[in-house]
Amino acid sequence: MRMCCFPRLLTFTCLSALMLTVLGCGDTRRETVRGTVTLDGQPLKAGAIRFLPMENTDGPSAGSKIVDGQFEVPKDKGVFAGKFKVQITARRPARTPTRDPATGEMVRGFEQYLPDKYNRLTELTAEVKAGEDNEFTFDLKSR
Repeated sequence: MRMCCFPRLLTFTCLSALMLTVLGCGDTRRETVRGTVTLDGQPLKAGAIRFLPMENTDGPSAGSKIVDGQFEVPKDKGVFAGKFKVQITARRPARTPTRDPATGEMVRGFEQYLPDKYNRLTELTAEVKAGEDNEFTFDLKSR
C-alpha cells in the first residue's frame, strides 16, 4: 500500500467506527423495565434487581440498582419480551465479625439479608410485554 493512501484509509476506518457507534447496533426488541420494591411495606432502601430469561424466552438478562424502592432498566439495556425469573438482593453490614483468612483479623463484612426465595432460590417472576409499559411491584416480606 502506498503511503499517500494510508491517511484516507485511516480516516475511512475511523468514520465507519464512529457511524456504528452513533447509529448503534442495538436490538430494537429490548424493553424498558421499571418498578417498585418494598420490604415489609416500606421501600427497599438499597439493593439490586436482575431479570433472568426463563425457558422459551430469548435475549439477555438485565438488571439495575434499587434506590429508595425504585428501579429502572432503560430500553437500551433492557430485556426482550418474555417470562423472567427475578432476583432481588440487598446487603447490610454483618451483625457479627468474622476472621479474615488472609490477615487473621476480625472484620465485619456484609450479609445478604433478604430471604433466599427472593434471590438465590427465587420464586419471583415477571412477564415483559413488547411495546407496553412494563412496570412491576415486588412486595417482599422479611419472614
